[in-house]
Amino acid sequence: ARMNRLLILLILFGSQIGLSDFLLLPVYAARYGELTFLALYAIFKLVIVLPLLHAELVAGRHYRITPFEWVQTGRLGPLAPVVLSALVLAVICVVALTLHNASWTLAIASDALRGGLADFDGLDRILYWYELGADQVHLSRWIVLQVGILAVLAWFAWYGMAFAYAVALPLCLLFIMMQIPQSGALLDAWSWGEVTAEGVQQALKYALLSSVAGFLVWYLVGTRLPQTLPTGYWVLSVQLFDLWLGLSIVSAVFPGLTIIPASSGDAGLVLQGLVEQIARGGDGVIQLRLFMLVAAVIGMLSSVPLLLLISLSGSGQTRRGGLLLALLAAALLALVLMVSVQVESALTWRGQPFSELLSGFSYSLVVPLVALMISWGVGWHLPPNQVLKQVNPRVGGRYLAWRASLKFVIPTALALTFTRDSLGLSGASLSEILGVIALLAVLLQLARWIRRQAIYPLD
Repeated sequence: ARMNRLLILLILFGSQIGLSDFLLLPVYAARYGELTFLALYAIFKLVIVLPLLHAELVAGRHYRITPFEWVQTGRLGPLAPVVLSALVLAVICVVALTLHNASWTLAIASDALRGGLADFDGLDRILYWYELGADQVHLSRWIVLQVGILAVLAWFAWYGMAFAYAVALPLCLLFIMMQIPQSGALLDAWSWGEVTAEGVQQALKYALLSSVAGFLVWYLVGTRLPQTLPTGYWVLSVQLFDLWLGLSIVSAVFPGLTIIPASSGDAGLVLQGLVEQIARGGDGVIQLRLFMLVAAVIGMLSSVPLLLLISLSGSGQTRRGGLLLALLAAALLALVLMVSVQVESALTWRGQPFSELLSGFSYSLVVPLVALMISWGVGWHLPPNQVLKQVNPRVGGRYLAWRASLKFVIPTALALTFTRDSLGLSGASLSEILGVIALLAVLLQLARWIRRQAIYPLD
């Protein structure tokens, strides 16, 4: 069965909006070049993410089965169970992180909307953060509430997700409209920083991170699209909307980042800055409360596409047992993350909380690898004649650029991102990792030589 156009558009636009847009983008931008970072981020969204999402739709139209059903076809041979398990684990980790971060966002948004943060002095704000972090029962209730809402929405599959985005997208548009004047203030206050290798790499990583819900979910949408329906302008429109929303988010919270130094990658920096801004009052309190409302709604909804990824069948029915098991596993992992961020928590790795390790694993390694699989699968393995059936034959130049990007540009960029982040997570030095790569290359060549020596002519 095919989906109608309104349903498709709601899912395409909504799945590109995630909680990371609200909690991480301002911090990354403030630390890695301000306006320069935003410009690099926009370029990567259009040059890297846009072709990948379009490739998702193309592959979905071609195969017409879900990623899990594709793995189960046996095309990967003995690797199929490994790939399947890795995909489930990746989804559960990302959903758990979202549940954990959204519980903090919901708790603070609830207090902000009720006026509980007004007129806080410096001591009040310190006590507020300490008490909120120590009140694990309160945060756990928000996690349980999210699990209930996600279960209901994912139970109804496409229609549940479309309904959720029909509520969230108008709130995003209202927020964007209200932030137009403040966007000019952002351009005046921020400067064009120096372009650095670190800034470029972080901009690419965040561009991928902000689209994590869209990866593979757009493949699912593609399985329900008619073969001739044009989608190029849809993909471009979605990316432009996402960029506009990102600019509006940064313009709303950048004054708070000057109050709270952006010295770490913790997503709580934006929430701390918002508490400071709301406590100080002023003309922008209404916009900040709207920001908190939109962030809370998006935080609750951003896991729905990923849950459908592992629970939806090709016929459009939800595997409800798998859905509930995945939600339960993600909720338990989110509770573990909540314990790991305590001041004296024993859940650490190389001095970092378990939550930071899981965040690095999910966002720095899983997301680039998934994107690399998409680029490799469509760019190198999908027959060109199958792709040409889905594009306008009069735009051959754009098709060649898209295909070349999938084959060469995107894999190179993603490989560099993956390697750099692997170094950071493992704690190994550059010389150590290069030594391991060289050793693996020697062992691989040795294995090939031994295999060739074992083959003798039959006569």
